[in-house]
Amino acid sequence: MNIYKNSISEFLRQSKKVWIILFIVSLIGCGSKSDSDKLNFLKKGNIAYDNSEYNSALRYYNEGIKIDSTFVDIWNNKGLTLMKLERYDEAIYCFNKAISFKPEYGEALLNSARANLEVHQHFAALEQLERLSKVWPDTSLLPFTAGLIYADMGKNKEAIAEFKSALEKDSSNVETLVNLANLYYKSSELDTAIFCIERAMMLDASHPEAHNVLAMVYVEQEFYTDAYQTIMGAESLDSNPYILNNKGYILYKLNRLDEAEEAVEQSMKMDPYNVWVYRNLGLIKEAKGLMTDAVRLLEKAFSMNNSIENIHLDLARVQYNSGNAPRACEVLEMSNEAEADKLSSEWCD
Repeated sequence: MNIYKNSISEFLRQSKKVWIILFIVSLIGCGSKSDSDKLNFLKKGNIAYDNSEYNSALRYYNEGIKIDSTFVDIWNNKGLTLMKLERYDEAIYCFNKAISFKPEYGEALLNSARANLEVHQHFAALEQLERLSKVWPDTSLLPFTAGLIYADMGKNKEAIAEFKSALEKDSSNVETLVNLANLYYKSSELDTAIFCIERAMMLDASHPEAHNVLAMVYVEQEFYTDAYQTIMGAESLDSNPYILNNKGYILYKLNRLDEAEEAVEQSMKMDPYNVWVYRNLGLIKEAKGLMTDAVRLLEKAFSMNNSIENIHLDLARVQYNSGNAPRACEVLEMSNEAEADKLSSEWCD
């Protein structure tokens, strides 16, 4: 179950921006006109960024770059703006331009790793972190970001090790604890997941993703009423597509199928690229006896990512029950799950 998609805090960018604005005040009175102009464009771009006026911010940053194409802070902030617009390849270009002019620029190295992670360019992201380790060797953001990268790669063991390292450097980071809880949940180490969630909630009782992960732990334990109450608490804090999708799955487990369908469809509208909404909606359609829809949705999920939990078994079951035994057997043949062999012996020649 897809639970938590986290991004790194922007506190470094924010503190950098404040320093830049103060720097502008001191330079405008004594620098050249070109220095004054480019810093004014930086300041205007930063104000537009803070007001979520990202296209305006880009225009200001581009004007500053016209004056000084080696101005690393503008390249970095332009990259951050492009990330807000989900134009990640362009953002990577901007961060790398900043790094080319200032190889030890820690913020740009970190942001380049983040942007590469967003487009699943894992090795490029890890390469930037390796460079960052020589600039900021002691920051907890280094193992934290590595943990996010390994988690995105499906390397849970390595991700857990990195998050534990981040926690040693900063024991009060709620995001690290929530990510650890998520990974322990996925590894079926439920007691350890609950321990991490409890620590996270001691630091921030209103963290929505802590409630989200706890709800899914309850699902794994088959405490569906507790899971529903917990996911409703998460939704009251942040009604994001991942929480809504999990809410739908819990309602499905409670056999409240119409409500489950509504929640998952709402999640799908918010994020149509999340494979889990197609899996969950397929299961709901199956439970309602709408097998044509169930087959279509589970085939969609399978085509998007055939490594998600139980997808081979779910797809094979709906295909078989829809009268398509050859496709069911084909899917089972691809599975490494033990139950697939049992079903193959029952359904296939």
